[in-house]
Amino acid sequence: MKLRECAEVTQGVFTNRIEISKLNEDSIQVQLVTLKEFNHLLGTDYRISQEKDRSIYVKKEKLKQDVLTDPESLVLHTLTQKVVWFPPAYRGLLLTNNFMKISFSTEVDVHFMEWLFNEHPSIQKQIALFTEGSIIASLKLSNVKEIELVIPSIEKQRKIGRIAQLKKKKSALLKEKDTLEQVLLHHQLVKITNQ
Repeated sequence: MKLRECAEVTQGVFTNRIEISKLNEDSIQVQLVTLKEFNHLLGTDYRISQEKDRSIYVKKEKLKQDVLTDPESLVLHTLTQKVVWFPPAYRGLLLTNNFMKISFSTEVDVHFMEWLFNEHPSIQKQIALFTEGSIIASLKLSNVKEIELVIPSIEKQRKIGRIAQLKKKKSALLKEKDTLEQVLLHHQLVKITNQ
């Protein structure tokens, strides 16, 4: 089945088209999804040290739920071609045009779907074929909708999704352990040189 048959895929917004002044009485402040959160949830490092302001003001009526994060959907970054699940703590962040929201119309395990998009060889091959651009590789909305999926039973999805979550958690803990070991070693070396 194609992705469009089991999910609604929505491109994020161009902020310059919806942003208004905070002085406008119809305006509300919304937080944007940034690569910092995306990479953190993906489990990869984010190297930019200074983050710019990640909020804008928009008119209430311009703010649609299909461009806001929620725990029932996945978010695809068009440039890295990676998919992330945003937990409830990240609900309501506004997706910019470099992101797509995948909202499923059939019952799926979002953790399984995250693993499927990021790690399954057949999906990775399709994404590689659909990626366009010689300097900055990117995915188009129309191509994402055409990704061919083989979705197992919900029970199998839940098992694989749980394993994928545990694998991700293990990787994060190993990374944290390595960081703490490096800090400890650094402090020990400084202590030795100061004696």
